[in-house]
Amino acid sequence: MATEPDTGRKRGRPAADQAGLTADRILTTALALVDEQGLDALSMRRLARELGVDPMSIYHHLPNKAAVLSGLVELVFSRMRLPQSVPDDWSEQVRAWVNAYRDLARSHPRLVLQIVTDPVAVTQASAMINGPLHAALTSAGVPADKIDACAGMFVDFANGFALAGLDSPPPAPAGKPPQSHFDIGMDVMLLGVRALVAGHDDP
Repeated sequence: MATEPDTGRKRGRPAADQAGLTADRILTTALALVDEQGLDALSMRRLARELGVDPMSIYHHLPNKAAVLSGLVELVFSRMRLPQSVPDDWSEQVRAWVNAYRDLARSHPRLVLQIVTDPVAVTQASAMINGPLHAALTSAGVPADKIDACAGMFVDFANGFALAGLDSPPPAPAGKPPQSHFDIGMDVMLLGVRALVAGHDDP
C-alpha cells in the first residue's frame, strides 16, 4: 500500500510559507502591537496569537524576540526622511535632522522612545540615522571627542518633546512671529554648540 512521504512536520499543521507567513508580515503585526500597547506587550506567543499561527512558525523567519526587535528598528528607522534639498548651513542641517527625528518619534513613540533601555537596539538605530547629524556637527567644527555628546543632546531633546507632546508657542512680542518651545530650545542648543566651537578655537 502506498504511503505518504514524510514531510518532517505534523499532519494538519501548514508549513510557514503555506500559511502566508513572511518576515514582513510578522514585523508589520509586531509594529502594530507595539504601537498600540508598547514593547512590554511584545512576546513570541503574543505575536503568534495576533498572527493566528503556532509560535514555532515564527521561528522559521525570526529566531527570537531580539531578532523581532532588530527587525522593527530596521523597519521604523529606515523611514526617517530628511529634506531632499540639504541646507548649506550646518545649523540648518542639524535643525532639519532633529525635526525629521522628532517626526519619526511621534509616529512610533512606543518603539522609538522605549528602545533607549536596550543598548543593542540603540546602537543599531544610531548607526542607521546618526550619520547626517554627526556630519553637520563635524562641519560646525565640534571636536571629534564631543560629537557623540552633542548628538545625544539633540536626540534627547527631541525625545523629550515627542514624549511630552509640547508644541504650543509662548506669547510673542508685538510684531514678531511666534516661536514654538521646540524652536526656542533648538536655538539655545545651537548657540551652545557655537560657543563650544568658539571656545575650542580660542588659543
